[in-house]
Amino acid sequence: MRTINSLKNVLGNFANNLLLNLLRFISRIIFVKVLSDVYLGVNGLLSNVLGLLALSELGISTAISYSLYKPLADKETSKIKVLMRFYQKAYRIIALIILVLGLILIPFLPWFIKDTSGIDNLTFIYLIFLGNMVITYLFSYKRTLITADQHNYKIMPMIMLSNFLLTIFQITVLLIFKDYIIYLLVQSVFVVIENLLVNHVINKEYPYLKEKVREKLPKEEFRTIAINVKALMYHKAGSYVLSASDNIIISKFIGIVTVGVYSNYVLIVNMINSFITVLINNVTASFGNLIAKEDGKKSLKVFNEMNLICFILYGVASVCFVNLFTPFIELCFGEKFVLPIIVVLLISINNFLVGLNLVPITIQSAAGLYNNDRYVPIIQSVVNIIISVILVFPLGIAGVLLGTLISQFIPVIVKPVIAYRHVFKEKVSLYFKNLSKQLLLLLIAIGVSHALLVLIGSYGYILDFIIGLIISLIITLPIMYLGYKQTEEFKDLKNRILFMTNKLKNRKAERNG
Repeated sequence: MRTINSLKNVLGNFANNLLLNLLRFISRIIFVKVLSDVYLGVNGLLSNVLGLLALSELGISTAISYSLYKPLADKETSKIKVLMRFYQKAYRIIALIILVLGLILIPFLPWFIKDTSGIDNLTFIYLIFLGNMVITYLFSYKRTLITADQHNYKIMPMIMLSNFLLTIFQITVLLIFKDYIIYLLVQSVFVVIENLLVNHVINKEYPYLKEKVREKLPKEEFRTIAINVKALMYHKAGSYVLSASDNIIISKFIGIVTVGVYSNYVLIVNMINSFITVLINNVTASFGNLIAKEDGKKSLKVFNEMNLICFILYGVASVCFVNLFTPFIELCFGEKFVLPIIVVLLISINNFLVGLNLVPITIQSAAGLYNNDRYVPIIQSVVNIIISVILVFPLGIAGVLLGTLISQFIPVIVKPVIAYRHVFKEKVSLYFKNLSKQLLLLLIAIGVSHALLVLIGSYGYILDFIIGLIISLIITLPIMYLGYKQTEEFKDLKNRILFMTNKLKNRKAERNG
């Protein structure tokens, strides 16, 4: 059932992402054509600035998710009710804190932008972003329950419909009014509508959430959550600084327009990654259930399968980014939005390292091991900022991304150690041998495919993209297959795929019969 529930969630989220990303990309193209480059940069920057306020959440949602795995597995309704009541109160307080801190931050907005000329109504735009965030925190806490219970697919139809209509309305507003503020206000309306619809579905699925809760959270449970939240506070702060610092440093030292140009690359990377992270995020709850019920050896086998899946998906994506970004950006946005190949290479390798670290992070989250490396994100963030600020002057945007790349190796080394030492009880040297092989195979695939494309030459944007895609796939996939065809995780993964395929065929035959 863990496999089947994960598959249902993956398929639902995959369909949602396919539709949403297609519409978002069309919306971005129209955004670039209709509005100035400055607003594209503002859009990316304010999202990062408001990420600072999201630190008020302190990782409570992650800690609650971990606390829900066991009562959900054991069907302890009374304990779930108490946890969710505590969660609701916490999120109301967080929403208020975010609102107050957000208002205090208004006078400091010009500091984040090198040149504010050409930006009208910056404060009002910021307030719309802030309002959307506050509304989300007031409504969204119930989603943690349905996600931890592996029933996320039940709210997907509502989310898909809301996202579809939102993007259609935003595209229409851009074409008719050509106004950024109206574009944002449409989003505010749909934030409210989506949350109301989703909460309605969750209330029907878990009717006991409406019942009054008289019991208080036991002191022992509260202490466990508090310990996890304290540890997660460091993770949240570090993750924010790491994700937001690039745009803020670029905006401060290079310019807001460059933030907009870079944001197109980030958009495409995030679009592709959204399909991959759907798989990983939906498996987190399965891991939580697995760790609660099975031994470390079983968890390690599943971990190795997921690690191989991540390597294949992120490896192929990274090779394609290196070879396809330039013709794709030229085709969709124009030559002035193209970044140098060294920047593209750094974006691709950074993305690969983030992808490889997803499975160790998933294990850590599912096992509730937040305290073991609580200082690592802070160290990583400090390293990132120092190196990025030093290198931004001689190297520009490449220097900022190089600082991020160097800092990425810190969690890539530390998080697997935690998973192997505390969950699997195995030697972590096995993981690092595999990691070295993965990095080598990736660099070979990038080097061979890119050199071949340079030899072939250019035939125009469309043909360059098609040829680049074909070369990337026919070089990368065989290299990966040869590297892993004899391994146990490859055989396990093949057997799991066959199992799921047969299960779906049998269910279809039963329905038809």
